[in-house]
Amino acid sequence: MEAACNFFSLLKAVTVDCKDNGKEFLVTDRITAIERLLKETPYNLIASEPLALLFARRMPQEGEKVLLISSHIDCVYNCCFCSESGEFFHGTFDNSFGNAAVLWCMINGMLPDNAVVAFTGDEEKESAGAVQALLALGRLGCTISSVIVQDVTNEGWESDALFTIENDSGFDILQAYNIVSSLEPYSGKFAFRHNAEPDESWDYAEYGIPCLTLCVPVKGDLHRNEGVLLRKESALEYCKVLQSMAGKIAD
Repeated sequence: MEAACNFFSLLKAVTVDCKDNGKEFLVTDRITAIERLLKETPYNLIASEPLALLFARRMPQEGEKVLLISSHIDCVYNCCFCSESGEFFHGTFDNSFGNAAVLWCMINGMLPDNAVVAFTGDEEKESAGAVQALLALGRLGCTISSVIVQDVTNEGWESDALFTIENDSGFDILQAYNIVSSLEPYSGKFAFRHNAEPDESWDYAEYGIPCLTLCVPVKGDLHRNEGVLLRKESALEYCKVLQSMAGKIAD
């Protein structure tokens, strides 16, 4: 319960406004919160683009294979909020939940050394932030082995799924095996949606990069100001899955 409370504090800290005009960020409350939360961690800003901020524990070496975790921070809400309601979190979580989950993993040392985390903008429209993240890593001379996109979804809620894997594409046999093996502890507790709603994975796939979207199921309209319900049970389990999956496919 204590861990859940700590996660709630983190979730509440990043469930604040962030907006852009497709060219640059205009409202940066969430960016400020992310930078503050990472200030005393080993993570440093390795690239800053108008619509993408990239963090890593160290600067990737030229030619190094990196795992990209892509977590969009733009939102469409008029007023962001985060509260607790029994066994649920209630709030405007598209995509502050993904932001909180990857931050939890970063702060607690749960990601592989070659992971790069991109906080991106413009996902709600053209996903220009995702493209800028790719170009930034290209300028650093990196090779992207695969991408894990983060998002929330309505899929899997009715079946009590802890998480879903959506829009998976481009993985070779070994990578697919590693992904499946990372999911063994969760048999019957997650769902695959191979062709789900558009998200940043569609853009990464256009560049031929193996990618998938790791989502948490929520109840409610993702984009309405009334917010959605998210099972507390899903929150830290999602973080564990992100840790396991990242470790399995990082090479």
